[in-house]
Order: sequence, then structure tokens, then C-alpha cells
Amino acid sequence: MRKALFFLLFCLTLSCSKTVVTDTVQILSPATTQNFKEANWETEYWSNQENYSDTSLADSETRVLIITQDTLQAGRVFKKINIKPYAHYKVTGFIKTENVFAEKTDAGAGFDLGNFEIENDTVFTGTTDWTPVTIEFDSEGDDSFIIACILGKNGPAKGKAYFKEIQVEEISAQVLQPAILIDLSKEKEPMSPYIYGQFIEHMGKSIYGGLWAEMLSDRKFYHKPGTSDSPWETTVDTTKIALDAKNGFSEMALPVFDIRDDSVLIYQDSISLYADKSYTGRIVYKAEGAITGVSIDLEASNSSTSLDLINSESKNFITKEFELKPTTNFGDLAKLNISFQGVGKVTIAAVSLMPNDNIDGFRSDVIALLKELDAPIYRWPGGNFVSGYDWKDGLGNPDARPTRYERAWDGLEYNDVGIHEFMKLCEILNAEANIAVNTGLGDAELAANEVAYFNGDASTKMGNWRAENGHAEPYDVKLWAVGNEMFGDWQLGHMPVEDYVKKHNKVAEAMWAVDPHIDLIAVGFPGEWNDMMYSNTSENMTYISEHFYRQDWHAGGLLTHVKQIPDAIREIAEEHKRARREISEIADRDIKIALDEWNYWYGPHEFGLLGTRYFLKDALGIAAGFNEFSRQSDMYYMANYAQTVNVIGAIKTTDTDSWLEGTGLVLKTYRKEFGTRPLAISGAPQPLEIAATLTEDGNYLTLSVVNATHQEYRLKLDFLEQQIDDEGHAFIITGENDMVYNDVDGKERIYLLEEAFKVNNNSILIRKESAGIYKFKLN
Repeated sequence: MRKALFFLLFCLTLSCSKTVVTDTVQILSPATTQNFKEANWETEYWSNQENYSDTSLADSETRVLIITQDTLQAGRVFKKINIKPYAHYKVTGFIKTENVFAEKTDAGAGFDLGNFEIENDTVFTGTTDWTPVTIEFDSEGDDSFIIACILGKNGPAKGKAYFKEIQVEEISAQVLQPAILIDLSKEKEPMSPYIYGQFIEHMGKSIYGGLWAEMLSDRKFYHKPGTSDSPWETTVDTTKIALDAKNGFSEMALPVFDIRDDSVLIYQDSISLYADKSYTGRIVYKAEGAITGVSIDLEASNSSTSLDLINSESKNFITKEFELKPTTNFGDLAKLNISFQGVGKVTIAAVSLMPNDNIDGFRSDVIALLKELDAPIYRWPGGNFVSGYDWKDGLGNPDARPTRYERAWDGLEYNDVGIHEFMKLCEILNAEANIAVNTGLGDAELAANEVAYFNGDASTKMGNWRAENGHAEPYDVKLWAVGNEMFGDWQLGHMPVEDYVKKHNKVAEAMWAVDPHIDLIAVGFPGEWNDMMYSNTSENMTYISEHFYRQDWHAGGLLTHVKQIPDAIREIAEEHKRARREISEIADRDIKIALDEWNYWYGPHEFGLLGTRYFLKDALGIAAGFNEFSRQSDMYYMANYAQTVNVIGAIKTTDTDSWLEGTGLVLKTYRKEFGTRPLAISGAPQPLEIAATLTEDGNYLTLSVVNATHQEYRLKLDFLEQQIDDEGHAFIITGENDMVYNDVDGKERIYLLEEAFKVNNNSILIRKESAGIYKFKLN
């Protein structure tokens, strides 16, 4: 096997600046004139940058990295290195220390290899001369790793550490020729359809600015018009706008205007308009004195369309609906003007403006994409949001519902979308609801009353209230999440697990007392939290939740990036298998996992709060995740991709447009084309990520093949028999390269290629940087 020697000079790899040109050595380090950061070595963004330096040794051109710390802390300089998967490597280097001190006996200065464990690890303390270090590791399924020089390894340390002459040598590598065997008679437990679930939380542009069709911001005047926080401008003196806290319509203090002429009173601009659409709206106000009318005017590009609403004086709030039909294409932005005629006082409670093709308040274009996803279940309303949410705020007249400051995400919750609106969305999408209750700042009574409101008969107090709000029949929601991430100190109402198990039991028992037929999902988290929940609350749960998100804190390789997702799914399953073996309270229970948040979460936030852009490499990871769900079908009841729209979402929107991310294309395709009856695979599929299933009707074998490499591979199929056709149809998600992404100017840079294929020489060709489902007809 050919050996390639990688010298990482300079600041952590720091060897000679001379270029060695042979067929076995590749120099990765820069010339000595470069500093370590110019040589692509990195430091933690949060650390004191003055702790790091590099220099050339006086007697040679060898570069040396130095980490200096005068207090106990951790300092790390690291570099990302591309390697071959399924290969064996050796890392060598030298370390020297001066007065290194650490409180822990196994802490000090040393090398680290990121995700790869180091056997017989050496850590240096005190004062030592240059000492050679050798580390060997197997790359397994990774195609990159991080090599790091650390002062403060295994625990805080101080002093001075030197690192030089770091080399990475390839010892051996497999010749990868992927081949698989499948036994059609060996099926595993069927996959739950709920692994294709979705999650919606009230934050960012997930609902408002995403799903919901409302075009106005702060439409119920949480902020006083004309002030810096308000999107509403006004032509009157802001100091003369009164606030009426006892208005009799809303618990919010509403703005009161003293009208003395016919000028524009308030307006909101920068409203994006759809082309060729009309708009419906309403205004809620109370007029006193000689107010003769109100005008609504939609203005843009020196053109306008308006509607005068004649009003007689009334001491009560009235709602006037209107429709605006622009006679010209206004283009991107418009301004909504509202003015009153006459003399008197006007209190404005709410204004609304939506495109008239909205579907029960939801954007029609987003609804169309949601129908493409075809998710069977939606989790709502959070997320961290739920731990501070009072579900009663989202009931009744939407114009009178209060706008709340939302503590979890530091935003405003308009409460235009509440229980009835969410259930209407589920009805539109033919999906089930998974309702999360507030076990943060909420209590057992709040949760029990919510169950009663959803599921109680109209003859009950809560059921009657629901009927009064427009839905006489019970919603009969089956699946309920008892809290969200209560293990985390970021969660409103967080408490130690010793206290939370008592609260969970109290809340769960109260919910089941109202409706004993519902299923309850308990809050889970690997380790001590799960052990405590299983040991103390197992009789009060049907399922247990887990969440995970993966970032790009790895070494950057495509294989390494993609495998994070199936690795996490498998590791969580293994955690719960361990608990089943060790905890007697669940030994005879089949408590499956509800992975009700999972995704990548990193990268540029282009679409508001946490509006992460996704690349083809992320789509490949999500596809690999479904492969792992098939392998762990006995452990997972549900999985909810988080979140559906904009916020780390599968769908992204502008104010007037929307499209599927590459991850959304995977969700759509696998939901429709991937089978449901998993089959065991043997052989040597690497470096491909492969899963096999039968379709529900047993008519097709489906192979899901993720190729997270930059080259094509031929996949040998060592299972073809007489009952399997040697041709089929493929559904392949790919793009120009692994870093392409979909956006408003290129909605199909990541695209679905549907094509027929034929098995040649007992193999099929797998495209680079692709996720594909290959369907074979069974005879």
C-alpha cells in the first residue's frame, strides 16, 4: 500500500519550511514566513488569543507552537486534516513543557485527535525536555480528523507548552469495493410512519413570517405607534398618543388618537406584495366624536388603491373588513396607510392584511409544500417556547388575544395561531397532532385543563368553552409531550431531576385523570436524567423523548459530516437499550423513543432567528438518518424533523415566495419512496451508507444508498435472485457539489433525479455526493 506522509508544519504541525517533493511525502505546512493562523491552524473563538504564539527554532527552520497560560484554563490550537476512510494512521510529534501545573493528576499538555480515542495517552506536566509522542488510529468511516495541541487536556492547566514536528502518516488503507448481501426472508420490526414527523415552534419566522399569511407586524400594537420599537409610523406627535389600558376589548393598552384633520394617521411600509393577488383585511377600532369615516390605502410605485369605510359614531369597538385589489403590479414593497376623517378620538385595537388566497389564515404556497412533505404528525407549540406558554392566550377572538413578550427566544408572541388554528392546519394537511404541555412555569392544573379543552365532551366545562370557540366535537388528540428539555438550565422552570420526577408524575397523573386513553411522552436525556426518569416515572409515560442537533465542529470531511446523524440515532438507541438492561422498572416495558427534535443546526442564519441555510451535505446526512431509523426500527416510535419552516427548517420562505431545502427534498422523497419493512444487510458496503427495506405491500425492494464521497462507486449486489428484477427505478437527490444550496434564485440546485436503471455485471453505479432510493420489483 502506498504511504503518504503529511507534514503539518507551523503552529501545530510546524516542521521545516522546505518543500520535499517525493511520491510518498506531501507537505501541508506553509513557509516559515506564515504565522500559524495563515497556515490554517485555528484557536477557539472564545479563548484569549494572546495565549498563542509560534516561532522558529534558533538552530533550524523548524516551527514551534507555544501555548502560555498564567491561570488554570484550557488552550487549544487545531487543524483539520483530510484522510482516507477505513485506513490506519500514525501521528508523531514532540512536546516540551515549562512549569505546567494542573489540579487533576491526568491533566496537562498533550495532543488530541478529535473523535478518535487515544490508547495509552501521554499528558505532560512540570518541566520537561522535548519528548517524542506517537499515536496510531483507524479512521473507520471518517474522511477527516482534527489534530490539536492542548494545554489543559483532561482538565484546566497553566504554564507553557511547546509543540513541533507533527506528522500524520498513512500506514495502510483498504481498497473499497462496496458489496452487499440481503436475505429477503429476514425482516426486522416495521418502521413507524411517525419517523417522518415534523415540529413547529413559536419562534423566529417559523409561524409568523413563515406559515402564517399575516403581512403586518405588531398588528395589535404591543408597541406604541411611532416609537423606535414599533413598525408603525405616524404623522401625529407620538407624545400625544394616549394608551388606554381599560379599553374593554383587550387586556393590552391600546393607542388612542386625537383626530383633528384628514391627514394619514398611521402607516406601515416595506410590505412585500405578491404579484397578481388581491388582499383581504380588517380593522378593529372605536370612534368617539364626529368621526365620519376611515380610509385604507395600499400604496406603492406612485400608484395606490384604497377603500373608504364609512363609520357612524359608536362607543363600542367595531370590526370593518375590506378588500384591496391593486390595479398595477406594485413590485416588491408597498405601504399601508390608515387615516380617519372628522374630529374626535379613535382607539385602534387591531389591523390585519393577508393575501386573499390564504387557507384559513395560512400561506397557500407554504401549505402546498407542506402537502409535498406529507408528514403524518406535527409536534406543537414547542420547544423551549412551551415552558412559558399559557395555551389560553391563543383562544377567542384573534384580534383581542394579547401579544406577549416571549422569554424563551426574546421575541413577541402574537397569539394569532393558537389551538384552533393549529388543529385546522392538521386538518388541512391530514396530519395528527402531538401537543406539548408546559411543565416549566406551568403546573398540573394547566396541563389537565388543556387536555380537557382538546378532548373533553361539550358537556364539560372545558369542552363547552371549546364549543363556544367554534369546535363542538372533541379533537381527540392522542399523543402528548409532558414538557420539553427540562434537563437544561436554559429551560424556563428548570429544576434538578430529583425534583422534576415528582413534577412529571403529578402532571402526568392529572392528564391521565382527564383522559386515560392518551399517550404521554416523558422528557428524556442520556445518562443520569434518563435513569432517574425510568426509575421514578416509568409508570407515568408511554414513550420517552430525545433531542439532538449536529453542527460542523468536526474536521470538515463529507463522510464525517454526514455520519454524525446516523451515529447520533444509533447512540441514543444504545443508551436506551442499556437502560432497559440495567433498570428493573422498565425491564418488562417496551418504552420506545420519541426523537421529537433532530437535525443539523449550524451555518448562516439567512432566514431570521435560527433560519439556517442547508447544503447538499446536510441533505445526505438526513437521508443517512433514515437509513439508521430503519436499522433501529424496534426502538423509535416517532421522529420530528425540527423545525418545519425557516427556523432550522425544511422549507424556507421570503415574504412572498417559498421552496424546499435539500433536507426537505429528502424528507419528501423518503416518505414517499422508502419502504417500511427493514431487511438486514451484510457484506462490505463501505464507504457507502446503505439500508434495505421492503415496501409495505411487499412488491418492491428498496435500497437507500448515500454516497458521501467525491467519487462514483460501483455497488456490487450479491443477492440478486430469480424473484428480483435486474432493473428498476431510482430516485436520486444530488447537486453540482456537496456545498450547493437551494434559495429563491435557485430552488433546484439540489434536485431529484428520477431515472430507470439496469443492473450490469451484478452491480449498479452510484453517483458521487448523492442520496438515492433504488427500487427493484419483486416477482
